[in-house]
Amino acid sequence: MRLTSLLPDGEPNCMVLKLRQMLILLDCGLGQEQLYAMPVREGGLKEEHKEASLSLQQPSTISLTDPNNNLKRKQASTETIDIRQDWASFLKSSTSQYPQKKQRGPNKEPAVADTPTNNSSGTTASSAATREYMFKLPDFSGVDLKSIDVVLISNYNHILALPYLTEYTDFQGRIFATEPTIEFGRQHMTEFVSFFGTSVTSSPHEVIDRKKLVAQAGSGFYPAYTLADIKACIDKMQPVRFREHIALYGSLKLTAHSAGYCLGSSNWLIQIGTESIAYVSSSSTQVNLHPDLFDGTLLEHASTVIAADLCPKGSITYDVGVNEVCATIARTIARKGHVLIPCAISGFLFDLLEDVHLHLTRMGLIHQVQYSFISPVADTALQYSNILAEWMAPRKQEMVYLPEAPLLHGILLEKGPAKNYKSVHGAFSSDLKYPCIVFGGHPSLRSGPMVNLLHMWGKKANNSIVFIEPRIDATASLEPYEDLEISRSVCPLDVRLSVDQLVDIIKKYRHRKHVIVPAQATASTRPDGTAELADSRGTNSTSSTQWSSYKVGEAIQLGMGSLYETVLLSEELAKGIYPQSFGNTSLAPVAGSLSIYNNQMQLEPASVAGRQILALYTQRQLRGVMNLQTLLTGLTMVAAVLQ
Repeated sequence: MRLTSLLPDGEPNCMVLKLRQMLILLDCGLGQEQLYAMPVREGGLKEEHKEASLSLQQPSTISLTDPNNNLKRKQASTETIDIRQDWASFLKSSTSQYPQKKQRGPNKEPAVADTPTNNSSGTTASSAATREYMFKLPDFSGVDLKSIDVVLISNYNHILALPYLTEYTDFQGRIFATEPTIEFGRQHMTEFVSFFGTSVTSSPHEVIDRKKLVAQAGSGFYPAYTLADIKACIDKMQPVRFREHIALYGSLKLTAHSAGYCLGSSNWLIQIGTESIAYVSSSSTQVNLHPDLFDGTLLEHASTVIAADLCPKGSITYDVGVNEVCATIARTIARKGHVLIPCAISGFLFDLLEDVHLHLTRMGLIHQVQYSFISPVADTALQYSNILAEWMAPRKQEMVYLPEAPLLHGILLEKGPAKNYKSVHGAFSSDLKYPCIVFGGHPSLRSGPMVNLLHMWGKKANNSIVFIEPRIDATASLEPYEDLEISRSVCPLDVRLSVDQLVDIIKKYRHRKHVIVPAQATASTRPDGTAELADSRGTNSTSSTQWSSYKVGEAIQLGMGSLYETVLLSEELAKGIYPQSFGNTSLAPVAGSLSIYNNQMQLEPASVAGRQILALYTQRQLRGVMNLQTLLTGLTMVAAVLQ
C-alpha cells in the first residue's frame, strides 16, 4: 500500500493511492506555476484598441465641449469588441507589449504551441496566428490510467485536470464529489477555458485539429480542453452528501466529511477491510466563515492520515489578512480610486465581501462604492451559492427562514450596489460608477478582464490592485506590468489548516496512527523515514503517532497491513459449527476452504481433498484451566481399561 504525489508542493492536489488491487486518485489538479511563463493573452495594449478603452476611463478624460466628441464616442463603441476573439491581433501585440516571463526552471518548455498552416502562396509555414496555450499535466507516466478505480475530489481548486483524464485517456473508473464541488468545479473549468482555451486562429472559420495538437505536444503538454469536454466530464461525476456511505467492489467504503474550507469541500474516509485512511485536503477550522464546519470525526478510527494542501509556514492568519485588505480598500476609495481584486467568484470571497462592506459602512464610504463581479460564470456562481444553505455553517442555515439571502452578495445584487458582468465590454462600461471595486479574472494576470482593467487604470497611483489568493505568486503575476504606477498590495487570505493546527487536531485522537504531510510542512527527515515538523513546537514522531512526509514522484509506503481480515462464513459451513462454553468465552473449531471474489472473502466447506490436507495441518489447542490431579486420575483410568 503506497502513496505517490504527482504535483509539487504548493500546487493543487493530485495523488495516487494504491490499496491492495485498487487504485484511487485523490484529486486531479492542474499545476498553476506554468501560467507565469505564458504571454499575456489579451491584446489590450494594441493601439487600435486604445480608443475602445476610453469608454471605461473617467468622464474627466473626455472634453464635453469638443465638437468631435460624438464621433470619438461612436468610434470607441464600434471598436469595443471582445478581444478574446481577435487572436491574430493578440499574437502580434503580446510579445512586443508584454515581455514573457523569465524561465522558472532549468528545462522550461514553451507554453505556446505552433501548428503549421498553409499561406496564400500555397506553402506551409509555422504561423503564430495559430498558436495555442499548452498545459503540462500531472505526471501520469507511471500510472496505468485505465486501472484507476476511483477518483475522489475534495473541492473545486483540485479539479482542473479532470477533463484531460476522462476525455483524453482510457480512464473508466468512478468519480465522486459533493454537489457544490461538482457545480463550482464546472464553473472553474468553464472560466479556465474562457481565459486560456479557445484556439488561437487568424480566421473565425479556421479550425485547428485538436488531436494533431495533442500528438505534437509531447512531454505531457496538452491544449486546453473544450466546453464539450467539460460537459462530458461532469456527466461522469457522481454527487454525494456529507456522511453518505458508498460501498464499492465488495470491500471498499467511502465517506465524505465536511472540510470547512468552502461550500461542499470535503475530506474523505477510505475504509478497506479493517483499515481506515483519512484524506484531509484543503480544510479550515475557522468558525466565522460561511461553509459548514470542519468535521473531525473521520479521524476517530483512522490508522493512516494523508494531509494535503496545508497553509505554508509563516502565513498570516485570515483575520489579520482581512484587516489589511479592508484598510487598503478604504484608503483607495477615500482617494477616489478603483480597486482590482483578481480572484475566483467563489470560496472565501463571499466572507471577504461581508467584511469589506461592514468596514466601508463604518468608515462612511459605502455610499460611494460600486461592487462589480466580472467573470463568464459570475451570474451563475453568485446565484448558485445562495441556494446552498444546507452546506453552510449553522448560523447561515438559520437565515434561510428570513426573507433575505444568507450571503450578503445576494442582498447587494438585489438592491443595486453590486452587479455582475461576463466581461469588461458592453454593459460594464455604461454602468461604471466611481470609485469601483472589481472582483474576478484570473490571479495570474495572463488573461481575463483584469488585463484590460490594468491597462485602463494601471497608470494612476490612486488605483490599487490587491492580491488575496494564497496560492498565487504576486510578484510573478505582476512581472509583465512592472512599469504601471497602480498601487499594489499582497494580502493572502489563507483559511487552510496550518501545521500547528493539524498537530492539535491529531492529538485529540490518541489511538495509534501514521500521519503523512507535504515535505514543506517538515523541518527535517530522519534516515528511518520519520519527520520533524516545521511547527512552533518541533513535533516529532512518538509511539502513538508517526509523522512522515511525501514529495512529488516519490512513492511512500503507508506501513499498513492488519493481522486480521473480515471473512464471511457460508451458510452451509455455519450449520456444522457447535460452540462450546469455556467460562465467559464460547469457542468452536472451524475448518474450510477460503474463496475470494470481488474483494470479498468467504469460508466454505472444504472438499474431500481439502479435508485430507487440513487433517495434516490441524493444530489442537487447549482452552480453560487444567487441573493436574484430575488429568492424572483420568489417564490412570484410561490405562486400566486398555490393560
